[in-house]
Amino acid sequence: MIQSWLDSITSVVQKYNPKILCIHCQEVGGKDFDVSIDSVNEFVIKFLDLEVLKDFDRGRIHLDNDHNNIELFTALGTLYMFHKSVPPIHCWNFEEKCYKPVTDRKVFFQNFKDCRCINRIKYPLELFPDKRFSRKGYLHSRYLIGTKVLDLVNIHLFHDANNFVAKEKVPSFYSEKRRKALEYVLKKLKEDNTEMNIHPCYIYGDFNFRLSTKQVIEYLCGGTKAKEVFSPEGTLMEQNFERVSDNQVLLKMKVKSFQYYNPCQFTFEAGREFRKFDSESNSFVGELHELPVRFPPSYPFSEDLDKGNQFLGTRCPSWCDRILAFPSGMKAIKESPIEPVYNSMSPDICIGDHKPVFLSFTLRIDEEVPLNGNVNDVLTELDDTYKECIKGINNAMNEESTSLQE
Repeated sequence: MIQSWLDSITSVVQKYNPKILCIHCQEVGGKDFDVSIDSVNEFVIKFLDLEVLKDFDRGRIHLDNDHNNIELFTALGTLYMFHKSVPPIHCWNFEEKCYKPVTDRKVFFQNFKDCRCINRIKYPLELFPDKRFSRKGYLHSRYLIGTKVLDLVNIHLFHDANNFVAKEKVPSFYSEKRRKALEYVLKKLKEDNTEMNIHPCYIYGDFNFRLSTKQVIEYLCGGTKAKEVFSPEGTLMEQNFERVSDNQVLLKMKVKSFQYYNPCQFTFEAGREFRKFDSESNSFVGELHELPVRFPPSYPFSEDLDKGNQFLGTRCPSWCDRILAFPSGMKAIKESPIEPVYNSMSPDICIGDHKPVFLSFTLRIDEEVPLNGNVNDVLTELDDTYKECIKGINNAMNEESTSLQE
């Protein structure tokens, strides 16, 4: 599966020719980190050796491997690569409150204690659905590209652990938990970083946004009769929704099984008929923005290498993986001189139970958007070797209206 991932990344890079590549990963190392760590190392080595990245001379890769610390471990990873044509790059040091130059490629495969250019946050225990820590949280990075500040947030919200619980009400128990966790993230980001609403900010990853399971079942199985199977202890084990006219089972559901008789219905016309049940992001209208979703549900797909385009049949197919933007970030997208592309990757190739989602657009960096609204505030925080370079860029902008784009 490593090669499938590398081939998929190569394909997207070749097609869209990005100069700044920002990849967010969740569940790095999978469920058994000790067993998978060698595969993670292999992937990173081969990723950095990709031919399409040979001119990306600067980069920062952060992978959370603090798996023995359950109160901090997020299993999140960020891979940021910068082309040699991109102006000077600096990353924000969250501990020292200053920018540090990025002049080479570095991999931080650790618990982040020795690297403060990324802020790792685990959700408070009370936000977890079952009041037990799991691999969920977010990573916040900030980069200064020339004079353009860019905030990037890698996020992983809670999943639907039980299909029966998910169908009990609207919004579901899990949906409410995700909403509260995302509210926590947005509040903390804004409290800890007063400039979050000024600079382009993108928050993306596995939001685990789900279709309203209750409403989808009513839509697909209206007029059916439900047959239920219980354990000797009285626990609901299975529900079969049968069509009355011919006793055809339309949907067979268990705690971790969602077997619909015609799963292709969720991918027909990119699942357009089910978009009306995708409403979790509506709680953040005005705060978070998104381009129109015109790709099929991104989860759950088979992990069988020969069935990469088939749903796994464990959960109701949903658009879990999303790229959202703060208002400032959406403004930057709309100003892109090249039409943005928001799509999913590898529709027919197995690269896991999620189909990655990507956003390609041109970010203008020819305007001054300095930290704290004053370019001098930025310059005082940069290393001396880069001050004259940034000043030179500013002078070119002010005097010659030079346009720098990536």
